[in-house]
Amino acid sequence: MKTDKPEIHEGKIVNVSASLITSTSIEGDEYQHTLAKNAKVTLNGETCKLDNLKAGMRVRLTVCDDDYSTTSCVAAERIKSIPYT
Repeated sequence: MKTDKPEIHEGKIVNVSASLITSTSIEGDEYQHTLAKNAKVTLNGETCKLDNLKAGMRVRLTVCDDDYSTTSCVAAERIKSIPYT
């Protein structure tokens, strides 16, 4: 059964494989999500391939199934370091 309102998970990427993304939540819990066949993957707002995503990047995953294991949209961004002033 599909959810009426998709759930959003935010955190950091731990690992990316051919169809699986492992990430940590903001609270530090680790999750694995299978990428849906028609999933949209973006990096800094631009469409990209899954292999462009790397560990440590911030990520927002849109979960599209009630079991929270399938992801339909992956939006990642590089974390820019803030220089000391």
